[in-house]
Amino acid sequence: MTCKNDSRDLQELVRLRRWLHQHPELSMQEYETSRFISEYLSQAGIANHIVGETGVIADLVVDEKLPTLAVRAEIDALPVNEQTGLDYASAYPGRMHACGHDAITAVVLYLARTLAGRRSELKCNVRFLFEPAEETGSGARYMIANGALENPRPAGILVFHFGNQQTRSMEIQQSVSTAQIGGLRIQIKGKASHWSQREDGIDAMYAAARLVIAIQEINTSFLTQKPFVLGFGSLQAGKSGNILADEAELSGSLRAFTNQDFESVLQELNRRIKQIERETRAAVTLQLTKKLPSIVNAPAFVERGMTIGRKMFGEHFCLGEKPFLVGDNAAFYMENIPGMRVVFLAGKEAETVYPVHNPRFDIDENVLLDALKFLENFILA
Repeated sequence: MTCKNDSRDLQELVRLRRWLHQHPELSMQEYETSRFISEYLSQAGIANHIVGETGVIADLVVDEKLPTLAVRAEIDALPVNEQTGLDYASAYPGRMHACGHDAITAVVLYLARTLAGRRSELKCNVRFLFEPAEETGSGARYMIANGALENPRPAGILVFHFGNQQTRSMEIQQSVSTAQIGGLRIQIKGKASHWSQREDGIDAMYAAARLVIAIQEINTSFLTQKPFVLGFGSLQAGKSGNILADEAELSGSLRAFTNQDFESVLQELNRRIKQIERETRAAVTLQLTKKLPSIVNAPAFVERGMTIGRKMFGEHFCLGEKPFLVGDNAAFYMENIPGMRVVFLAGKEAETVYPVHNPRFDIDENVLLDALKFLENFILA
């Protein structure tokens, strides 16, 4: 289960990752990235096409009678101003691959080229999905709408991510891998008034502050079957320092692993909202703006992945029981076909670790080769 040309493979993986890292593009703006992907695949003799304006679907067909396995890569970056100081840092201010999508895309690109050179060993056809707009939660449905699961319908799908919480290791969840995520918006309507006549107004900012405290109390004391998090990262209120705020808005999300937990937390939040309305006289509206389902790993995929992972990583492989409080719109693929999500841990030895979405996020590039080998072995098994 080893490659004879590890050094050459790693060199090409790093080259691809660094080019992508230098040229990040935001969700649904991945024009240069899509062209780069399409040209690389074409040079490797792999049929592909750009879907819509961004995103790429490629097919490696060895026999139309065989099943097809799909592999997904995300290609979009984040609106983050990079602060890594790397030689290959983002060439575009305000944009950065701060979530490892550059590494994922590099691995899937080179995987396609590698498998094209090993056609005679393949027991399935392989579809490569280079998905835009994963960060906005809309990419998977965009790809599905553009034929990602048609002609033929894949028999399954693999998705993977890079994290840096630990050094060189790997984890697969036994069942549920990611959380359901509901986008939430809370709008508060008050009544403007000069502060000298505060009794004539309704302070929307005060109601918002009460809500922030209530949300924190729910996070720390509300009991559910499995972990959840109710997180609001944006609060907008008021227009002038001498006027009671007549409007406020909070934006955030709810992450939970079961429908029952998700609904019970929403009910508790609604209960707190009604209490705050009574006590502040403000009108508060809670809106669920979008919802991503959980990823649930298919047992047969987990069994195969576990066997390969243990051979490759030994004690550094983990078959996890605790899912991640992250979301991934790849769950929309897995509502239609079975699949599996894998996490490769790629923290740098003896270096400060900055988490995903941080302007200093980085990974150990040696783990790109680990991911390539795992995917090769899984597909060729």
